[in-house]
Amino acid sequence: MKLDFIKKGPVLFIGCHPDDIELGCGGLINKLKNENEIYVLNLSKNLDQPVHKNLVIESKKSLKILGVKENNIIFGDFKSREFSYQRQEIVDYLWQIKKKIKPTCIFITPFDLHQDHQVCNMESKRVFRENSILEYDLVRSSLDRNHSIFVKLTKKELEAKIKALKQYNTHSKKNYFKKQAITSIAQSSGIKQGLDFCEIFKPVSIIF
Repeated sequence: MKLDFIKKGPVLFIGCHPDDIELGCGGLINKLKNENEIYVLNLSKNLDQPVHKNLVIESKKSLKILGVKENNIIFGDFKSREFSYQRQEIVDYLWQIKKKIKPTCIFITPFDLHQDHQVCNMESKRVFRENSILEYDLVRSSLDRNHSIFVKLTKKELEAKIKALKQYNTHSKKNYFKKQAITSIAQSSGIKQGLDFCEIFKPVSIIF
């Protein structure tokens, strides 16, 4: 018996805003790019501020570097920081995505300090409850880091993640987009496990 909860079906990564997925799963996406059909869903384009006008373009460039096909990148039109007022619309939208893609494994935002992440987390669990679901880690807004799945990254996969996040010129001055910060997080996440670099996840439901 092969304990493979990702399986061969499509893998769906769900984020609230452009950059969530790359920050939490960029290395894993690069690792899986030749093994699984990968879909990325950002529920919001996050274009409510003029300074964010290039985020969609930057997101596509970033995800392309990681190996995601442009046709597999999906953007919703929900307004950032107002997900709690759009819960039913988000649920209905996620059901449409589920029927269209039929993913076997879903990676979702954690239930953390960000209000949009909380809604995405709960509604994704509701819609995809019959699938394997894992929460990824977003250090900047995390409530805890008690994760139990550690995905080892090669130096090449980490470099791909760093290069991908570098496409976000909009966020270039933020400390958690710096190469040193990205590398430090990847190093510190796997210290107890003796891993040089890794990304960490919390299982919600694992189906073999």
